[in-house]
Amino acid sequence: MKQYRVIIIGGGASGMFAATLLGKTLGGGVAVVERNDRVGKKLLATGNGQGNIGNRDFSLSHYRGEETLLSAVFSQAPQQKNLAHLQALGVLSSFDERGRIYPLSRQASSALELIRRAYLNSGVEEIVNAEVTAVKPSGKGFAVHTKAGDFFAEKVVFAAGGKAGNGFGTDGSAFALVRAIGHSVTPLSPSLVALKADTAYLKNLKGVRMEAALSYRCGKTQLVERGDVLFTDNGVSGDSAFRLSARIPQAFPLSCTIEFLPDIEKDALIALLTEKASAQTFTALELLVSVVHKQLAKNILRALKVAENAPATPAVAKKCAELIKNFPLTVTGTAGFGGAQVTKGGVPASEVTLNLESKLQKGLYLCGEALDVDGDCGGYNLQWAFASATVAAEEVLKSLGV
Repeated sequence: MKQYRVIIIGGGASGMFAATLLGKTLGGGVAVVERNDRVGKKLLATGNGQGNIGNRDFSLSHYRGEETLLSAVFSQAPQQKNLAHLQALGVLSSFDERGRIYPLSRQASSALELIRRAYLNSGVEEIVNAEVTAVKPSGKGFAVHTKAGDFFAEKVVFAAGGKAGNGFGTDGSAFALVRAIGHSVTPLSPSLVALKADTAYLKNLKGVRMEAALSYRCGKTQLVERGDVLFTDNGVSGDSAFRLSARIPQAFPLSCTIEFLPDIEKDALIALLTEKASAQTFTALELLVSVVHKQLAKNILRALKVAENAPATPAVAKKCAELIKNFPLTVTGTAGFGGAQVTKGGVPASEVTLNLESKLQKGLYLCGEALDVDGDCGGYNLQWAFASATVAAEEVLKSLGV
């Protein structure tokens, strides 16, 4: 049974980042064990392949999870520390007008290549096609059983990811490994995912993308997400939908709304349409031409039960304006884990220390999506992956006395 100082379970963003930090000190005493035939598959899809590795607009409000743990992790591994480490690996970055941080190349593959290069050059071993079947405390460490053989490690970093994006090998089955040790796992649900919805009055909009605001009233709080909305054959996708999916309860159906033309106040829109209706003889459809997408205009009139060739009266103008600003959307579900960018849920904060060591099994550390932490769309989840990997790796080195 080959022995290592540290075995990292999972060759995703957090596992590879931890490997670069551990490799600098421990070199060949570290192994990354990955179930896929290569590491970093999910990282390659980040930011639509452009590698959205963080966000300049950092605050804990962009995360869901236990605040004490979040604060402790980001205090020990602040954004600038992780970006500086990436830069030292050769990953040079910049940010766009929305604060999203990307490699200058705008290629996720370039970040993956340099991260992987760093830990391989330090002597870290990469073991692929090696799905882990069990992790068992053994002597002064752990026996790690895989489909590619059995290994021993003094310390184990569990960075196996969650359940989202199961096409990348993250199907949630790895949680069984920590459950066997005694850990619990909170309910898992897909996040940053397209929303399924009743499309009765959104027909003919498939493939149309527009700026809009999606909202849901949660108790006394109005959750609003503005950005791209992409209409699909069974609901809505795009930035707005992804961000709202992270915040709404998983208790469908939910009554949401779409605000088209979010830059115009409702009263101003009513005045504009009323003035247009009064200026000359328009049909109801002509009233909305140049105001909203023509297919949306047809659906608005259908929802209002107004014929397209009906006269555009001030009363019709007012009804159209009100529906444009408050279009009902019944959300019936999500596109599921297969289409999700991240998992909501995981091992609860109460079961790890503020340094991410398991409270149930000394020598086991958890990071990344394995923990019950998820962030907003825009680089926040990779930011968590890097920060938690840093804290876990530094604690491993401290515990080894090196």
